[in-house]
Amino acid sequence: MVYLSSELVLEILKYAEPNIAPFLRINSQWFFCGISLVWRHVWSGVLHRVPKNRRQIYTSEIRGFRIYPEATKYLGELSHLPWPKLEMLYIDFGYDDKLGQSVALTDNPYLKCYMHRGLTGIHLQGAFDPELLRLSQVSCPRIQRFSISTSGTRITPEVFLEYLQESPSLTDISINSEELVTREILNHLAGRDGLQHLYLEGIIDIDAIKALNISSPFKTLQHLTVSATEAALPLLVGVIGSVRSIHLTLDGPRDPLRDVTFDSVALKHISNLVELRVLNLFVWGNMRIRNEDMVSLKSLTQLRRLSISGACATSLIAPRLQDADFEELFRNLGQLESLNFDVFRSDITTDSLKSLGRCCPSLQRCEIMGIYDMAAFRYEKAPLFPALVLLSIGAFTNLERMMSSRRPYEHVRQIEKHFPNLQELDCTFRTFPIVQDEFPEKVLRTWWKRQEARKTKP
Repeated sequence: MVYLSSELVLEILKYAEPNIAPFLRINSQWFFCGISLVWRHVWSGVLHRVPKNRRQIYTSEIRGFRIYPEATKYLGELSHLPWPKLEMLYIDFGYDDKLGQSVALTDNPYLKCYMHRGLTGIHLQGAFDPELLRLSQVSCPRIQRFSISTSGTRITPEVFLEYLQESPSLTDISINSEELVTREILNHLAGRDGLQHLYLEGIIDIDAIKALNISSPFKTLQHLTVSATEAALPLLVGVIGSVRSIHLTLDGPRDPLRDVTFDSVALKHISNLVELRVLNLFVWGNMRIRNEDMVSLKSLTQLRRLSISGACATSLIAPRLQDADFEELFRNLGQLESLNFDVFRSDITTDSLKSLGRCCPSLQRCEIMGIYDMAAFRYEKAPLFPALVLLSIGAFTNLERMMSSRRPYEHVRQIEKHFPNLQELDCTFRTFPIVQDEFPEKVLRTWWKRQEARKTKP
């Protein structure tokens, strides 16, 4: 057998994921390279099922380990094993609503063996003893990523704030418990040196932003996931100018009798974050988008990924958005690689889809509502979307242009010509009443059939 370097074997195995099990049987080299991938992240139950005399082989490759409440029965069996590469530890303590405390793992002495100097991240979930926070500070001085969820009653905001203040190494913080996002903790986070990633549960209101008393808040923050009210958004944008990536949910008090409606001026506020590489905006309600607000996003010239969506398929409408506005929006977004544009009602046509290809040649994923006539691409130089691997549109039509072909095959030919690397194709409106005929389905079936035929060719 020809010898291959371990680096090359790893590359082959990564390419074959997730179906790499047969490769592990080739020889010992492939086996040990393979388990470094298969056993990177595992949960305690999987390891417990491995014969005792083989567990050490696998723990030597584990980088992320998940411990669930039922593990209390066998943690002692695993505690003596070495964990030389363990970096990320997830512990779910479970929670008993009646007792108000964890049901299994609290104060388990065997947890300490996993809390060692090599850990760089820890996720704690459930009701656990505050002593575990202090143990992590002493035993894991290199921790940079910390996540906490459903803390119960034992971890108070005061206890958590003290932990944060005494853990200067943390640069990535996720708070998945709304009761822990207090004004005091938010103020601490705003002034924290080195904070780069932040995830906050709950809705940030205008009072929380006004309560910040830091002169240069969030000055090192790069990635933010947050929900905010409409009123808080202008102030929030003003204090997070350094962010490169934001996952923003526009939210607020909900009325069970009617849907919440937001003003599209929110887009204009977001357009001030000119350093953004990633914008993911989710509107938990309805929004009628004015043209000038939509087009204002053209200032985000560094964007690689853009997603705009609402609570349901028809939440966001832009009834006056036309092809010229669409082209103006994307003309300066030449670095865009991923687009999710869930705006239900607009006046854009197939010309907008063609403009998108000209403006964003690096686009790899495109999910956009609307009904498009792919036969109209036949007059364009090929290919318009050379890098695209996923395309999801509302539907295909052969009725937009007078001279459009009625044959699905002609539309598929244009798709193959202008989307040469396409691997996934879908229509989201196939079950909508606005699409009455079977034409979109015929185009899809024809394209997928030709894809399968290509795969079977020798």
